[in-house]
Amino acid sequence: MKKINFILALFAILSFHAQTISGTVISKDDNHPIPYAKMGIVNSNYGIQADENGKFQIKLDDISKDKELIVAVAGYKQFRSSVEDFVKTNPHNIYLYEKVTNIQEVVMTPKNYKDKNLGVNSKSKSVMFTPNMEKGNSVVEETAVEFSSNKKLKITKINMNFSRFESTTPIKVRYTIYDEKDGKPNNLILSKDIIATINKDDLDDFTYSLDVTNEKIWLDGKFFVGIQFIGQSNGKVALSGALFRSGYYRSFYGNWEKIGMAAPAINIDVKVQK
Repeated sequence: MKKINFILALFAILSFHAQTISGTVISKDDNHPIPYAKMGIVNSNYGIQADENGKFQIKLDDISKDKELIVAVAGYKQFRSSVEDFVKTNPHNIYLYEKVTNIQEVVMTPKNYKDKNLGVNSKSKSVMFTPNMEKGNSVVEETAVEFSSNKKLKITKINMNFSRFESTTPIKVRYTIYDEKDGKPNNLILSKDIIATINKDDLDDFTYSLDVTNEKIWLDGKFFVGIQFIGQSNGKVALSGALFRSGYYRSFYGNWEKIGMAAPAINIDVKVQK
């Protein structure tokens, strides 16, 4: 009996230290899976991305049990759990609760607002940013560009200028918008996840424009607009870039880092108060 108890205890120890946890990220409100949810360790470049059906597998063998795991999706309250608690259940479905956001209705009159374009408009073929898409769900690199306005504005379109777009299958891009803290992106402020599926035919002179008028994105002060190439693709794509502009990047939930002396060609069409 002692031998059996020892074997069971040893198996329990080994199973904890060789944990690959699987499950599905699900909306608690409608019980539907949440596609491409990003899961990772707080302040770390380690993580994974759920697939289009919300399913995931994450290896936590080498992650300290006192670390914190996080899932953050626009429009939902964050899920946070210590690694120690998270690995106690396998499979482990993750339920996200919708975040109620009261958006103040703003009546726009043409005489009070003007159209502007802000951001990086470069169409350079020499300064380029190439996303890492070959590893699919194992890599999620996010890039963001800084914006600033001393007047209230509404984003109507988010534009990306490509220097290269070669793909036989569509690519998927998640758009993110953050407020600012200490000169870097801080809190995700979108009220819903915005994901676009892009084909080469969707480009106009190598520019892809996403109409977000109906999302009611009102901002002022400093903020950041970011993109993530998500899912897996055989595509070879690159964004144009511009020197001496402020760009930032991170992997999963790691720290935001400045991109040297350049920024990718992300720009926005806005309606701004006169």
